[in-house]
Amino acid sequence: MTENVAAEQAGRTQARPAPVVKPGQLGEDPAVPTLTELLSQRAQDSPEREFLRFGERSWSFADIDTWSSRLAHRLIELDGVQPGDRVAIMLPNVVHWPVIWLAALKAGAVAVPVNSSYRRGDLAFVLRDSGARVAFTDSERSGLVADVLATEDGLAGLRVVDVADDGSEPFPQTAPAVPVDAGTLANLQYTSGTTGFPKACMLTHDYWVRLGWVCAAVTGLGTEDVLLTSQPFSYMDPQWNTALALTIGAPLVVLPRFSASTFMADVRRHRATFFYVLGSMPTLLFKQPPAPEDRDNEVRHVLCSGIPVGLHAQLEERWGAPWREIYGMTESGVDLFSPFADADAVGSGSLGRPVPTKQVRVVDPDGNEVPAGDPGELVISGKPMMSGYWNRPDDAARVLRDGWLHTGDVVVRRPDHGIQLVGRIKDMVRRGGENVASVEVEAALERDDVVVAAAVVAEPDDTLGEEVKAFVQLAAGVPADRATAEAIVERAGKELARFKVPRYVEFVADFPRTPSERISKPALKARAVDDPGVTHDLGARRNKTGARTASDGGFLDVDVMRRVAVLTLRRPEKLNAMDVATRLRLATVIREFGTGDSVRGIVLTGEGRAFSAGEDLQSVPSTDAELREAFASFHDITRAILQTQVPVVAAVNGLAVGGASEITLCCDARIGTRATEYYQPENGRGITISNASSVLLRRLIGSHAMRMVLGSPRVLADEALRIGLLDEIVEPDALIGRAIDTVIEWTPAGNTTALHLALLRPQTEEVEAAFAREDLAAWKAWESGVLSAGIGGFLSARGTGA
Repeated sequence: MTENVAAEQAGRTQARPAPVVKPGQLGEDPAVPTLTELLSQRAQDSPEREFLRFGERSWSFADIDTWSSRLAHRLIELDGVQPGDRVAIMLPNVVHWPVIWLAALKAGAVAVPVNSSYRRGDLAFVLRDSGARVAFTDSERSGLVADVLATEDGLAGLRVVDVADDGSEPFPQTAPAVPVDAGTLANLQYTSGTTGFPKACMLTHDYWVRLGWVCAAVTGLGTEDVLLTSQPFSYMDPQWNTALALTIGAPLVVLPRFSASTFMADVRRHRATFFYVLGSMPTLLFKQPPAPEDRDNEVRHVLCSGIPVGLHAQLEERWGAPWREIYGMTESGVDLFSPFADADAVGSGSLGRPVPTKQVRVVDPDGNEVPAGDPGELVISGKPMMSGYWNRPDDAARVLRDGWLHTGDVVVRRPDHGIQLVGRIKDMVRRGGENVASVEVEAALERDDVVVAAAVVAEPDDTLGEEVKAFVQLAAGVPADRATAEAIVERAGKELARFKVPRYVEFVADFPRTPSERISKPALKARAVDDPGVTHDLGARRNKTGARTASDGGFLDVDVMRRVAVLTLRRPEKLNAMDVATRLRLATVIREFGTGDSVRGIVLTGEGRAFSAGEDLQSVPSTDAELREAFASFHDITRAILQTQVPVVAAVNGLAVGGASEITLCCDARIGTRATEYYQPENGRGITISNASSVLLRRLIGSHAMRMVLGSPRVLADEALRIGLLDEIVEPDALIGRAIDTVIEWTPAGNTTALHLALLRPQTEEVEAAFAREDLAAWKAWESGVLSAGIGGFLSARGTGA
């Protein structure tokens, strides 16, 4: 901790009362064994003291005690809940969440937190797996719950309660006489499920009470402190924050969600003195623009899991409070911590030392302790600890062996006896015999000012087995081009061994995340397969354009010039004809840049003498399913363009045939050269238009649309300019520059371009109606045989030079 921070903290702590749980009590058993007794005690000794604050409303300990007691009676008397029955809670961050949790526990039931963003498959799994008797939800999710109950076997007896009227009002305000002790099961806490369906950790009252007790002792918080949390309540962090608030008798502020741009403003507004963040949250906070009021807060302590080593001191200096590492898992609660008095922990990368109730070992795959400084798996025993995985004794036996929890984290023991994280056993890249820890490479990348967040994964490689690939989220305004990728990797390479430096870089607008705000790499890799972005290959064995195959959509190159994304079709030997994969990739890239987060606009163009020959008729549809896929991929481009928040300009460098000419109609401007030529020969041969051209052509060229479609003439540049297909004709060497200039002219500082685009472009309903008509026409042409014959005639005509 710097002298400035230390002095400021001394001033902040001067008037604070003594901690409720003293540091010397860290290894003792909690004074009160259950969460329900803790609430009862607080309601007796400080009934009017604030307990929970959501938005501008707050509730006292007495308020929550009586509400949860009434609701517990309702569960027993109206819903027939008995001790051990499961009660599911599918809600966002609203006060009903902790009330229902505590009510379920008073009824002797087991709470089943359900991620409020779950869709059908995940929700059905959790409800079936847990065997929930009752589910609490709200109007926004009640339809989904009802649909799952109506269509899934085994859920017919589940009662659903809408929290808008929980029906608790008539019931007694005193807790029901249900015996609950420290060993009573409190939660089935489902893990985030990033590697398949989640597993439910069986967590007792002792788990939660002990977790609150330990964190109270670690932080030294007292009754006058104010706690704040922003993670989803279905995740464990707001729940242990609730246990902490009950332990020390202090209020807990619950934000609707985590927002890096508003988080510290909320901390100041609520006069919070403590909060906990994890994963990427510290980096996202630090990369917000500095503000004069940064240190104008009352924060005394911050606990964090995953403090960036290079930012640790800067985090403390910027907000004027000590940040300390705490380590744990859903399975084990809390295991390691760095004391707030330990200034040497700042920037050390240490996870700290074990809490007194835990023992840790660092072992090799055979379970043997490894020497200090050697990497091994962290294994843990002691309290708190889950009782096992619900319905999964085999899974529990794999991770809980002889009383030791195998965490899957690779660590080393430091010379100061602290523990330092190296990576996950399953989160390593095996490159040519060398092990590369993803977390180390990510940390090096994220130290770069232009990088918001990074995720490193293994990419299969024929020579080395695996290569290092980095997905990178850039700061606003940084161009997502090859030059940026090269610069980032070059800077990271100064900190990494040569074999650890990423070969591949793919820029992303955001990351899929778990409820704990960690990047979900399985979801990230699945997204990259479904919606591939532009991957920059920075290795020596770079794929040349000519060596690409159509199957991966690889004929599209991306450059960012003057903060404008230029998307170029590079298949000149085939007149830049596009297959389905290329069209899907084009739509994906347009959507990525179309948010306006990294560029001001988009330019579409082609290489060689053709903008594009449209559909690649060398790989024409041969089945109904392929036909529908082909049309859908054209529709996807239209939707992508019309939904952007930035201008899209077509730089029509030459021939624009069929579907390609239709793509230009979706653009906000079309700039061409004397070589520009529009041609739709397929219309006369039964290959119908598909890109909402039946709407767009009429909007652009009025009555000329009829002869252009039915007569299929070649429309040269001058004619295209006259009727409105082109907005401007320029010299070939000025084409891209003029298209970029147009984007820049249309997006001045502080502009409302996105609003105007939404007003000027055709409405979604109009476009979708056109798609439906065009799909029907295509289907009829397909059924009649005209379409197949037309394709054959078109290929024959091309063979004779037509």
